[in-house]
Amino acid sequence: MITPPARSGWLWIQQGFKAFTARPFELLFMFFGLIFCNLGLSLLPVVGSVLPFIVGPVLAMGLMHACRDLDQGQSFSSGALFSAFRSPALKPLLMMGGLYTVCIVGALASSIPVDDGALWKYITEPVKVDPKELVKTNIGMGMLTFFSVFTPAAMAFWYGAPLIAWHGMSVSKALFYSFFAVWRARKAFLIYLLAWCGIITFLALVSSLAGGLGGILLLPIMLSMSLVMYCSFYFSYKELFGRDLSA
Repeated sequence: MITPPARSGWLWIQQGFKAFTARPFELLFMFFGLIFCNLGLSLLPVVGSVLPFIVGPVLAMGLMHACRDLDQGQSFSSGALFSAFRSPALKPLLMMGGLYTVCIVGALASSIPVDDGALWKYITEPVKVDPKELVKTNIGMGMLTFFSVFTPAAMAFWYGAPLIAWHGMSVSKALFYSFFAVWRARKAFLIYLLAWCGIITFLALVSSLAGGLGGILLLPIMLSMSLVMYCSFYFSYKELFGRDLSA
């Protein structure tokens, strides 16, 4: 595990773009598969609200496998999306997904005393929220509380899945290493975050100036950017955790 320079945050994004442009259709097909899987899971009664979070690390590793194969000049198929389901790491990945779900719920719950449940209701029952009433609440402080509580957990989960799947770590060890990897790379991640905010703001501005056509094009562009973000995540992992990605 290394400490990357701040400029690595921008380099990860560049590498993500390069990977995406190398095999855009195959990667987009996999990405749409991930989206449809999550939508399908979310439609299940009772457990549908949490299953996408629990299974999320397993599906995300499918895209990570594709990015690794692409980076190493190997071919991959759309079936790679489900490769982690055939891995010995399936059970710990699901365990990590369960812990991730608990952390999200806990962080959301921590905002209830601050904003009288406004953020909780907005997330869990958005169709019942009146936007006019929402602006009268203290939801801004609720969001600040949520991010303050959840950010350390997000750091721990950030690289948890590949550390479990590719390095054979236990869930607790993977969370530990992930947290301190992100902390050590905080300058690079600051550049990474600012760069993505700039890219998204620029695209939204161009879309608004382009009128109706811009609105039509914005959705596929934003989906492509989401996929580029997934690809850039792989390259950040590769830099931080070395070169042993053959597992």
